Amino acid sequence: MDALRLLAGAATALAGLSLPALAADYDYRTNANGDLVLRLSGPITPVDGGIFLAEVNRKQPRIVELSGPGGDLLSAVRIGVIIHERYMWTRAVGECRSACAYIWIAGLHMQADEGVKILNHLPVARYGAGQGMPDTEGTALFGWYLGRLELSVEMMEAFLDKATATGTVANQYFDMLEFAEYWNAPVEIVPPEPQSVRAALTE
Repeated sequence: MDALRLLAGAATALAGLSLPALAADYDYRTNANGDLVLRLSGPITPVDGGIFLAEVNRKQPRIVELSGPGGDLLSAVRIGVIIHERYMWTRAVGECRSACAYIWIAGLHMQADEGVKILNHLPVARYGAGQGMPDTEGTALFGWYLGRLELSVEMMEAFLDKATATGTVANQYFDMLEFAEYWNAPVEIVPPEPQSVRAALTE
């Protein structure tokens, strides 16, 4: 835990350097119900697990709004565990792929704006000869994560079937909304808030 706090402190300090490629974007607003919302967007990077912990400890948001193309699996897992342990809600407000989708499934209650795509796949190697293919370490971490979220073995097996088209392909993107609805997860499709409302409520 001490090491995690040190990582959070270091990541927060790095965030102050304002290097756009260094971390995802963090912003806050208060929604119409008075809930504090943390907006997390952009690629998830290796420092975002620590930054997210620091932000949650600092502001204690109720809801995490998500959009992004994916990114670092370990940071996504760290963020997802924090969301799960603190009973936070998640809401996809823009296309949410890969690491973003891994974070989204951690919500106590998962929301998605109408028309938003939430696409996921098995973890893949990011470097080396096997780049782009499922790797042993990533798959092991992914399995641990699903267990940490208290998902059933049957749900894990269904995820594998979706990602591999029941064993006919090595890996593919699939629609997490259809998957979540099939398993009767707490998913709610909501109309997107008008941009004018979102801007007016931004802190």
